Amino acid sequence: MANPQNTAICKREKAEIALDGIDFETLRIADPVPLGRQLLTEAGHRPPEAFSLYAILADGSFEDVRLDEPFDLRAKNTEHFIAFTGDRIFRFFANDREIKWGPTAVSEAELRFLAGAANDEAVFLEVRGGTDEIVAEGASVDLTRPGIERFITAKRAKTYHFFVNGTRYDTDQRHLTGLQIKARVPDWDPGHDLVLEGHGNDPDRPVADDEAINLDVKPARRFSSVPKANFG
Repeated sequence: MANPQNTAICKREKAEIALDGIDFETLRIADPVPLGRQLLTEAGHRPPEAFSLYAILADGSFEDVRLDEPFDLRAKNTEHFIAFTGDRIFRFFANDREIKWGPTAVSEAELRFLAGAANDEAVFLEVRGGTDEIVAEGASVDLTRPGIERFITAKRAKTYHFFVNGTRYDTDQRHLTGLQIKARVPDWDPGHDLVLEGHGNDPDRPVADDEAINLDVKPARRFSSVPKANFG
């Protein structure tokens, strides 16, 4: 015969809840239709009246969960909740999803989660009448500024890098000519050749000004500046 206690445990509903961010902890709720205050209490956020609670629905939008309002975990197909300290809430949009947010700033990592960004996508702050601004990795956006911020995601431009005399240079171009590479180096000496350092058993060799070099390789290309007399 099944143990009634084990049966009850198996029937517990899963919920993920975070506080003032996206650091979620897993809860197992016996009641599949808990009140908002039950969710907060189970997560250790007491008294529940000191917090605001939002459910993240399947489409990524936010729904207010009131303290004494039943929330059907099964019918809503919802597992993620975010609680915010206090009742001050900021509003913004991420890929057209309306987001409610408690802290005065939102980080790039949080925006990626809220917008459903793919690994090869970056987050941008929409600028009306101007160029959208990329939200750099590790950066945060101040939500206290006037207006409602709108964020979008787009494919991240691939960056290639190479080294000249030990200094790293970055470019969004997959191929650069010898002349273009030398133009990146401050105070390039015209009496020097650009030399591509050999990899493995390949010897070092000079690069002509009009020769296109593929930079989409690993390890990254390494070049050096060598007086022309050394290569004849």
